[in-house]
Amino acid sequence: MNKFFTTITFLSLLLILNSSILAQGCCTAGSSTFGGLGRGAGDYGNLNIGIGYVRNGLNSTYNGTEEIDDPLNRTASVSSFNYEFEYGLVERVSLLVSGAYVIKNRETTVRSNETNETEVISFEGQGISDIIILGKYEIISPDIVSQIGLTAGGGVKLPVGSYTEEVDGSRLAIDLQPGTGSTDVLLWGNFYWGFLPLPVSISAGALYRYAGSSLDGYRFGDEIILGLGGEYHFTDYLSFSLSGRARFANEDFWGGRFLPSTGGAYYDILPSLIYNERTYNLKIFYQAPLYRNVEGIQLTTSSLIGVELLFNFNLMEDKL
Repeated sequence: MNKFFTTITFLSLLLILNSSILAQGCCTAGSSTFGGLGRGAGDYGNLNIGIGYVRNGLNSTYNGTEEIDDPLNRTASVSSFNYEFEYGLVERVSLLVSGAYVIKNRETTVRSNETNETEVISFEGQGISDIIILGKYEIISPDIVSQIGLTAGGGVKLPVGSYTEEVDGSRLAIDLQPGTGSTDVLLWGNFYWGFLPLPVSISAGALYRYAGSSLDGYRFGDEIILGLGGEYHFTDYLSFSLSGRARFANEDFWGGRFLPSTGGAYYDILPSLIYNERTYNLKIFYQAPLYRNVEGIQLTTSSLIGVELLFNFNLMEDKL
């Protein structure tokens, strides 16, 4: 147990230090490949239950590839309390369901032309987000001889979250809504390559989202998220991973036209620490921007920090 509490203390300190440097930022709608979307299919009869927290600060403003001062003096943040369930239906096939409760904040500082005084105007939207339902099929299973795994899958994002929230009788902007109002189609893949007895492995992932339209006719741009990374195991219970991520998003569409200041290419780096036990694992991660090339002027993620706790239950074993 000593190694457990030592690791928890270290991870907690890292979380506190990272949280202290987080900035506020605009609530750009975007998908995440954390959690169940970042690993292969679950084993037959196994139930994975995950909970997590992610805080996304967006205070970096870009015009194309150039970082600039935000002309509207905006800051914003998104806090997401995540959950997921994944069950191995049969050999090589599992089903993942994930969602979140989100809190989105945005502030704009305005200056009076008459008094030259500044005022901070705040907006907030919160609620249950849309949910993802994804089926996974393990095409290639890793074993002691060939430590290569390949998994593919597909599913949908269902419009469970509200996209019509109002404050004081005024409807919030779409980027502050907890949901999108659209049903999206998802295509997904994951690749794994281990190198036992060496304590290292590499993995890659891809997610494509084909966006539908809400009843209001608003359509977020389609997007592709790609990831490539490696993991080093210090011990049987502690490992470190480092990955790069790229997100490519098309422009949003509404009112018969593509909207300005939406869409672009976003590259990030993601270091993580993972504590592993037989029945659960704890992961803490931090994401920092590497490169931006956006359409128009946009607030983008300046820092992201998260923690995940995943429990594994072998229901078939429990019946024996």
